Amino acid sequence: MVQQSLNWKGMAANLAAELKATGDLTARSLIDAVSATPRHLFVPRYFQNSGGAPTLWQERTEPDGESWLRPIYSNTTLVTALDQAEQVTNGWHGIPTSSSTQPSLTCRMVEALDVRSDDRVLDGGLGTGYQAALIASQLRHGSQLTACDLSGTSEAGKRLVQLGHDVDVLPADATSQAFNKKFDKAIFSFGLPRITDTIRSAMAPGGHLIANVLGPLSAALVLLEADGDGNLNGPFLQGGGLFMPARHKDRDPVSLPAQVPASQGLTDIPVETFDNYQFKFLLAAHLPGVNLQYGTEEGQSTRRLVMPDGRWCELAYRDASPREPRYYGQGAPEIWKTLRWAWQWWTKRGMPRWERFGLTVTDAGHRLWYQSPEGESWAVG
Repeated sequence: MVQQSLNWKGMAANLAAELKATGDLTARSLIDAVSATPRHLFVPRYFQNSGGAPTLWQERTEPDGESWLRPIYSNTTLVTALDQAEQVTNGWHGIPTSSSTQPSLTCRMVEALDVRSDDRVLDGGLGTGYQAALIASQLRHGSQLTACDLSGTSEAGKRLVQLGHDVDVLPADATSQAFNKKFDKAIFSFGLPRITDTIRSAMAPGGHLIANVLGPLSAALVLLEADGDGNLNGPFLQGGGLFMPARHKDRDPVSLPAQVPASQGLTDIPVETFDNYQFKFLLAAHLPGVNLQYGTEEGQSTRRLVMPDGRWCELAYRDASPREPRYYGQGAPEIWKTLRWAWQWWTKRGMPRWERFGLTVTDAGHRLWYQSPEGESWAVG
């Protein structure tokens, strides 16, 4: 048990007050839930970034006392699992694969979803269980909440029961699970490349779904409403929210083709454009699954767009001539053409933010729209 001298309740109340002051938390019932929910119960172990290359991760557990507890009750994302983990001197090396979401983002999403006491709710990614605990506290009965996860459901479920939340926990992939019920609200705390037909068919008419979509490059949250025909439609929200990508079982690795430059030319796209989340959102929508790689080669800064099938396009920025970068493409001129089109479209319209866009999802696919569903739009995904 946590030492009483560490006063987690005081820390939880301070966290709620901080989130209220920043505007991330406004609903009285949710303020009370953050103040009363022991987040440390859901994060008995996590890894703290200590810098370095590769990153050195410090493992934190209850015996570490306040150095373990205080970050838990701060507005901080906590890495809870590492892939390819290797214990080294003074810590661990590995790639983060799971985390406890930053509380401000969790609260913004739950508030935007407007959970009501009689709602049937789907939590698409149970994770540590902290988000599920906050949602369950808003419901009349914990059984109204169904939570899915590929791993860790046993421990998270036990923690929820310990707090009196009788949540229906499924060890399943929420993107492909065939549910035998309809949900009024659904929340996904992992990157969702697309809204699957399974998810769409699980939404009740008038129901709402919130998720980070079009990743991994983008960081935009969309709030969708279901109609009576099973279609989803809604705007992207002003505040972003980046999550780790969805994990799936039994996915074969992609075999990448040889990366041999096949074309070259000049472009006027500034290097700093690739740091702009609003532009990357638009780019991600038109290049599904694209990743952005940063690098330096022979004194030049490089930005490489890589598609899931291995096709790529690279821009190299000469330090002495930053306004005249040279681009390279390998057997995929459409990547370069899409990049150039996105830059020209975005700048011509005054560099609109993602809340100027929306998404419609039907059995015909996904359509990104600008300003209104009847306005300019594109098939995506």
